[in-house]
Amino acid sequence: MATPMQSAQALIEKIQSLPTDRIAEVEDFVDFLRQRARLQKSVTRKQSLDFPVDDLGPWPDGLSLHREDMYGNGER
Repeated sequence: MATPMQSAQALIEKIQSLPTDRIAEVEDFVDFLRQRARLQKSVTRKQSLDFPVDDLGPWPDGLSLHREDMYGNGER
């Protein structure tokens, strides 16, 4: 198995053998891969955020969450 340095050297040689317009395509593709890797890191960071939960204590006695109790029954 080739070492990373040997693989890099082989890739450089392959790129150098390409026509100029193809080298530009390779460069664009490498830029795309690097950008995608950066975006994946930032998305991963955003997904791992842990938001604090505020404890406001117990709910008041007698609190009803029934729609009729909150808004009335006039519109239905």
